[in-house]
Amino acid sequence: MIPSPLSDRMYRLMVEAVTDYAIYMLDPDGVVLNWNAGAQLAKGYQAHEIVGCNFATFYPQKERDRAIPELNLAHAREHGRFADEGWRLRKDGTQFWAHVVIDAIHDEAGGLIGFTKITRDMTTQRETEHRLAHQAGHDALTGLFNRANFLERLDNEAPQLIYGGSLAVHYIDLDRFKPVNDSFGHAVGDHVLRTVGARLKAVIPAKSIVARLGGDEFAVVQLGSPTMEDALALAGRIVETLSEPIPVRNAIVVIGASVGVAHAPSHGHEAADLLRNADLALYAAKEKGRGRFEVYDESMSAQALSRGVMELKLRQALKLHDFDVHYQPVVDARTLQTVGYEALLRWQDQTGTQISPAEFVPLAEELGLMPELGAWVLRTACRDAVNWPGETSVAVNVSTTQLRDRSFIEVVKATLAASQLPPHRLELEITETAVLSDPDLANEILTELRALGVGIALDDFGTGFSSLRMVKELPLTRIKIDRSFVTGINETSKSTSVVRSVITLCEAYGLSTTAEGVETEEQLAALQMQNCGHLQGYLLGRPQPEAYWRRSGSDRSKSLGGG
Repeated sequence: MIPSPLSDRMYRLMVEAVTDYAIYMLDPDGVVLNWNAGAQLAKGYQAHEIVGCNFATFYPQKERDRAIPELNLAHAREHGRFADEGWRLRKDGTQFWAHVVIDAIHDEAGGLIGFTKITRDMTTQRETEHRLAHQAGHDALTGLFNRANFLERLDNEAPQLIYGGSLAVHYIDLDRFKPVNDSFGHAVGDHVLRTVGARLKAVIPAKSIVARLGGDEFAVVQLGSPTMEDALALAGRIVETLSEPIPVRNAIVVIGASVGVAHAPSHGHEAADLLRNADLALYAAKEKGRGRFEVYDESMSAQALSRGVMELKLRQALKLHDFDVHYQPVVDARTLQTVGYEALLRWQDQTGTQISPAEFVPLAEELGLMPELGAWVLRTACRDAVNWPGETSVAVNVSTTQLRDRSFIEVVKATLAASQLPPHRLELEITETAVLSDPDLANEILTELRALGVGIALDDFGTGFSSLRMVKELPLTRIKIDRSFVTGINETSKSTSVVRSVITLCEAYGLSTTAEGVETEEQLAALQMQNCGHLQGYLLGRPQPEAYWRRSGSDRSKSLGGG
């Protein structure tokens, strides 16, 4: 069917009305023959300004110098179509990102009569794609690479190690960031993290990579074939710059950082290995006091393996409740009669090895297992204590994680209800460290527990820096004098003065006192002379299973030699 003049005219009008695409025709030499509304909108030219001009006008000068417009037409002439994306020029000289299609048009005899050219402005779409790509690979808060992008970049750099190159991975953890969030709020915390990112970018060598891995963890890949000395120098600069105070609002924040360093190729060739080894070195730095850096060595892998085995054992033991609770007597300083017991967690693994609480309790805290493990100890202690005679009390230690969770209140209530132990016979022992992790929340929880009638004892008193403030603000019923002062009570006047001061302080606040670590008759006599209320230590009784004290006699108050 032969197109009618009317249909040709309708087609021409339709093309000319299109605004989303620049549609026009070129002669075989690239001269513009017509111009639609979309072309005018995209490129800024009126039809009378551009018709008759070569389409090379739309290309940047560098591309015209390389004959790119002519090459594009030649490609369309030879293959029938040319398609590409690239920068094009508007009338005002500004650039836009264009998707271009050039189709060759032939007559019935196959002769080339020109080209149709369709151009679409893709600038907005391209910017959106780039923004999304950037967001996918960067941390939204700091603008640094994120973990995925960091690992990809590290993976890309690893092959250079085969050809004699080197690099260093620095794994960074902020030391005191959580208190910043707790004290000042997340807005200030975000400001601190942005400042940390800026400081890291300022100290790393050119072309090196810095990333925020998540939370308060950062990482640096030091490039440029650094020596071990270069890596150590950078680690020192990182620790130094992150220890400098950060001004926030009307305050100064000091956070500090620990750094673990892995140097390649001596500490690994693969990205995952290097990051893991740097992480192990970081763990060692934190174990040795924080605010420092450590370099990976092979012994750290052995320690990590041992720790992994310990973690598996600990999880299995918790699942099976494969622990024991031993009880150490607390005696009246004057009569030496037993007035209570402290419940102490013990663990003997399946090989029969006794594992020290100093070893497994911190691991349980780190793994988030202490709420469950602590609840089990509490249930066991209350269940045993309810059968003890008279007013004999039981003291149970409370972990940091328990004191950060309001549900601990319900755990105590449920345990007392299930065991039928009178609340005043239960004493919960807390430490300064546990309170300082979140003082306000800890105070709220302890106040509610005290309202139940439960006793609250502050353990290891005198070893921290906020103890006097805690005595005033917390709902305490007892202070436990740390064993370090008891040990020196007959050796230094300083220890004796501290013990006397603590007892005087407790008398003023109406608090009971217990001296820990009593091991000699001389210490016992000195504490009695100072009017200390209660005593605890190996001289008076070692921790033993509940059955041991049951066998020692039905009258628990006479189960010790002094009774």
